[in-house]
Amino acid sequence: MSFPRLWHAVTAALALAGLGIEYKVTISGHPGQLAERTLIYLSFFTILTNALVMVASVGLAQRTGALHRWARRPTTRTAVSVYITVVAVIFQLLLAGLHPLTPLGWWGNLLVHQLVPALWLGGWVLFHPHGGIGRTAHWRWLIYPLAYGGWTIAHGVATGWYPYPFLNVAKLGAARVAVNMALMALFFAGLGLAFRWMDEKLATHIARRARG
Repeated sequence: MSFPRLWHAVTAALALAGLGIEYKVTISGHPGQLAERTLIYLSFFTILTNALVMVASVGLAQRTGALHRWARRPTTRTAVSVYITVVAVIFQLLLAGLHPLTPLGWWGNLLVHQLVPALWLGGWVLFHPHGGIGRTAHWRWLIYPLAYGGWTIAHGVATGWYPYPFLNVAKLGAARVAVNMALMALFFAGLGLAFRWMDEKLATHIARRARG
């Protein structure tokens, strides 16, 4: 197995481990509430994005196939990089320390918020292909976070539970949450633009090295 494929296989394995630990932590201590706790687990952007990293990493660890072709596209790799960067940054800036962690939860947190993001981003920088991303791609990359935000608000209004404090309509009010979502959308778009620019720079660097 080549080094890039091994790198992504390890990334996929650690993402799976982190997701498994987080699921165990989420359902523990809540007998008879498996469906409800599973829905809560799947309502975190962190969980969904680590799952996306895992799937893309599995594709990149393969030699061929539809999943490999999808994961290898620069626009896929860069979009996933934007999403997992948001996971890591928002956790460190806004969420770290909000809830006490069990020893098992500490390991899950380390994996999904730090190790997996670092490995994915390292692979994005180190391994090609790069380049050829459309100039408006960063706007299309907003579809996933906007859809997530819509689901979160709808689910929260229906149940009274919100996965993140800055999206809590019950406590903050609809107007404040709308502002927070707009700021998050701008953050995603700006980060997407920055990552697209970096991807082009990486493509140029690789082309120069290939020419000797």
